[in-house]
Amino acid sequence: MNTSAQPDAGDGKTPEPTLLPSTVPATTTMNLLGLGSDHEWNERFADTLRHVIVECGRLMDLRLLEGVTIGFDYDDALNSVDLGYESSIAKGYTNEDGLVGVGKLLRVRRDDGIKAHIVINAGVLHILAEREHPLFISTANILAHELAHVNVMLWLIEHNPSILLERAEGDWATYVMRDTAHTIWEEYAACRLSALISDDQVTESYAKNVGISLPGAVLRARECIKAYRTHGDRGRLLTETLIAIAKPIKMLAYLLGHLDGLDKETELKTLAPTCDGDELCAAIPAVHEALRTAWETRHNWNGMHDLDGIVGALQHAMEIAGIQLQLSEEGDGSMIHAPFTAATMPNGEADMEIIRFRRNLGLE
Repeated sequence: MNTSAQPDAGDGKTPEPTLLPSTVPATTTMNLLGLGSDHEWNERFADTLRHVIVECGRLMDLRLLEGVTIGFDYDDALNSVDLGYESSIAKGYTNEDGLVGVGKLLRVRRDDGIKAHIVINAGVLHILAEREHPLFISTANILAHELAHVNVMLWLIEHNPSILLERAEGDWATYVMRDTAHTIWEEYAACRLSALISDDQVTESYAKNVGISLPGAVLRARECIKAYRTHGDRGRLLTETLIAIAKPIKMLAYLLGHLDGLDKETELKTLAPTCDGDELCAAIPAVHEALRTAWETRHNWNGMHDLDGIVGALQHAMEIAGIQLQLSEEGDGSMIHAPFTAATMPNGEADMEIIRFRRNLGLE
């Protein structure tokens, strides 16, 4: 934990360091839902949760934290929070491809502005009731990571108070790319902030997710391009290829943020050997540099365009798969193009032979 240095007491002994004050507001609520009848266990669980939250407030700026709700029925816990506005998507969470969301930051509107409310599935935190458990630290990291999102939200809202709940305007493709870049950045920053409350098991978990998601991502994007040759919908082309590429890059951002938070320089192929030699690895240096730049300039942002470095890294990754994207700030001015290549044609080289033949005849 961060502490403030103290002078020598004058008797040759160094006094105990004074802890920095926690930034958790005194008005922050903690709601525990669906606990059982074991009162002793419930008390241990609640005490540890409060302790971790307060300690995280010494490492992070949690001034926007309105409340923390933890329940064994995740849907019930989410539905118990009053957003202060109507939204059909705010309480949604990942539930596909074997991945199920267990924690979420909800942006809530209150009389004094936008606040943050953290909701977590108690099923992933129950080990916190057993402080000697070997998974205690890695479990505490789950809570710390979600709390870190409160700090990340604060950075953005300080520069653009209305941006979190305002409607998107301007070019659709530019908005989609920036929104995706922001999601990736949030996870990088949250992992970097919460890295001090972690252990090797957390590192291994992030590395495992990269090892699962990154291999084959380029091939999946190219399958989307092949499908586009038939349906011709450019909006669908952008959405599907971006999902294929952005998912592994987001997993990568978790790991890179975590390692940067620990100030560790470790080669990806050492942590996730299955990624060694994958085509998408060529984009990793650009992604990492863009994320680090966003971190270094985070207090000086003036809108979502300050994420354009990450957008550029995403564009580079998409180019590896076969997508060329030229973004515009105006209307629907962005252009997306998928050049004909054997790797992105339904019948591969056979289709390319036909295209070359037609070009030679001046038909293309």
